[in-house]
Amino acid sequence: MEPDVSQILIVASDLDLKHKITKHYAARNFHATAINDPLHALDYLTNAVVNLVLFQYHPKDPTLTALLQDMLEKCAEVPLIVLTHIDSVGSIINMLRLGVTDVFDLPLDSMYELDQSVVRHVKKSALFYENLQYRQELEVVHRQVNKNLAELQQDQIAGRLIQQRMMPPEECSINGLSMNRYMKSSLYLSGDFVDHIRLDEDRVLFYLADVSGHGASSAFLSVLLKNITNRLARECLESDDKGIISPATVVAQINSELLDFDIDKHMTVFMGMLDRGNHMLTYCVGGHLPMPLLSQNDQVEYLLGLGSGLPLGLFDDAQYTDLTEQLEEDFKLLLSSDGIFEILPSDQLADKEEQLRKVLQQCGSRLDGLVDALDIDNLDAVPDDIALLSICGEAHA
Repeated sequence: MEPDVSQILIVASDLDLKHKITKHYAARNFHATAINDPLHALDYLTNAVVNLVLFQYHPKDPTLTALLQDMLEKCAEVPLIVLTHIDSVGSIINMLRLGVTDVFDLPLDSMYELDQSVVRHVKKSALFYENLQYRQELEVVHRQVNKNLAELQQDQIAGRLIQQRMMPPEECSINGLSMNRYMKSSLYLSGDFVDHIRLDEDRVLFYLADVSGHGASSAFLSVLLKNITNRLARECLESDDKGIISPATVVAQINSELLDFDIDKHMTVFMGMLDRGNHMLTYCVGGHLPMPLLSQNDQVEYLLGLGSGLPLGLFDDAQYTDLTEQLEEDFKLLLSSDGIFEILPSDQLADKEEQLRKVLQQCGSRLDGLVDALDIDNLDAVPDDIALLSICGEAHA
């Protein structure tokens, strides 16, 4: 029920006084309700919105005294003005201590001061009810927001599980290679994505992508990336070119399709193909940073090719190039998204790259060793998604 800002309840056993006050305030556009039996006043107050009570009080009437105390206790938010025969200053003080808003002496020779008090306290009461209504509306909105957040959280959790299951296992072996991945998201859903595809007995296509932004929209784009990559790999294998697959060609096609979707999102990607038959790594860089770290011959160094290709989904004239690296039998390769830099203490990018290289060298190029050395698992939150992919020969896994 919305409050009537002019609602006044008049409780008076003196019929002449009740009629006088009711007529007076009705003529001044107040909604004045008079009650003959004072004992019904509390019931009325609990079932209607009242802005002010004018209460005729007889101090020597124990029933009225109990009623007055009950009204002040149960309807403390309603201003209550007492009309009574004042016998002493002490009686006024006692009533004010009980919570009475104002006290006026009977008989009412002039209505001016009473009018001033009524208008002032009706305004305060109207403001109280207005604020109360706002609070109630906010509580409804708050409950709805909490409900929506709970539903969103459940959706995000379900989405996270689906996204995780779309990626390869955290540990697996393919074509004599040990593949290990690690993901830590800044939100439930990650914009980072890792995948690898077995092409034949010797070749494995793999990539690490970092979609701009965070959350659901970025995660959906990573799903799109997986579908595009799988389709392109299948088409290449089924073509008449004897299954020749160029990472640069795949990246260029992904860039073209992202631009066609026009979804105002872009990504960086490192895509490589490992051929165990000739120990060759062929790779393409699509604006990705940092470059993968290659560990072999007791050295840990970044692969060449930083900046050789632009991010995907931004430029329709972007050019992508295949680069190659000869691998030793005991090579180990670590790919990471740029979120790893956010948890390193250095200020300069070059210092962060060197710190990451040294940490990997010290922990023997093991993925779990890197995670432990940087204490990533114990971080409550990270400012950006972190994705790691390590690839090495099984004999040295």
